[in-house]
Amino acid sequence: MTRTLTHLRYEHLAALLLAALLHTQVNAQQPEPLHDNPPSSRYAVQITPYAWITGLSGESSPFKRAPSLDIEKSFSDVWHSLRAAAFLNTWMRRDRYVLNSDLLYVNTRESEVVGGLPLVGAAEGTMDTRLFMGTLQGGYRFYDSEQASLDALAGFSFWDIRSRAHLRIAGRNRHHQESFNWVDPMVGLRAFYRFNPELSTQAQIHVGGFNVGSRLSYQATLTLNYDLSENFSLTAGYKMLDVNYRRSGQIFDAHLSGPVLGLSWRY
Repeated sequence: MTRTLTHLRYEHLAALLLAALLHTQVNAQQPEPLHDNPPSSRYAVQITPYAWITGLSGESSPFKRAPSLDIEKSFSDVWHSLRAAAFLNTWMRRDRYVLNSDLLYVNTRESEVVGGLPLVGAAEGTMDTRLFMGTLQGGYRFYDSEQASLDALAGFSFWDIRSRAHLRIAGRNRHHQESFNWVDPMVGLRAFYRFNPELSTQAQIHVGGFNVGSRLSYQATLTLNYDLSENFSLTAGYKMLDVNYRRSGQIFDAHLSGPVLGLSWRY
């Protein structure tokens, strides 16, 4: 009888050890979820060319010896003088480290003819202006879930403005051109939220300048995104850009704002 009880105890103990071992193996195969869910992929790239339907207002003095001019242009005014424009946003991520860039290029030409001048008759003037702005920022994703993410960013913006004036009067041509550029340190945030598998929203805000280059500059963008497929989505929203640069007699104090429409490709 004693041997039977002892044998049963050993069998019971062995069963308990086997159950504990199986429980440990199941837990090892199914780890507990983290409070901050990791991304579904370690790598991600998104490239978005977009159109910006913007007006322009502010003050500008592209030449050191020229007076500053007040600017107030609607989108139709900008479109009438536009020769070329390009806008591109690129976003990359590896694990929690992110890289964001935004490129802006605008080339305009304005012409004016004045007739009935004494002695010379008529004068024709043309002004070509090229504006380039490139922002590059790196950062860290400090919140990430299947539905939302938030990135902290820091970097710089490079501005380059080139102006060329052409005057034809009394059969003679006169040309003058100047350029100036500067670099602004920038900090920013990028937030993403998904409403459902197809629809999401994204917000970005960047602030910089701080009297290093410009006195102050900022950018803000809010978009609504609709996924067409796994790799493509439509983007529509609103963007504002403001910069106040005043150095060495050259002024570019401008505000640009308007709707944006883009197509994103990602993998």
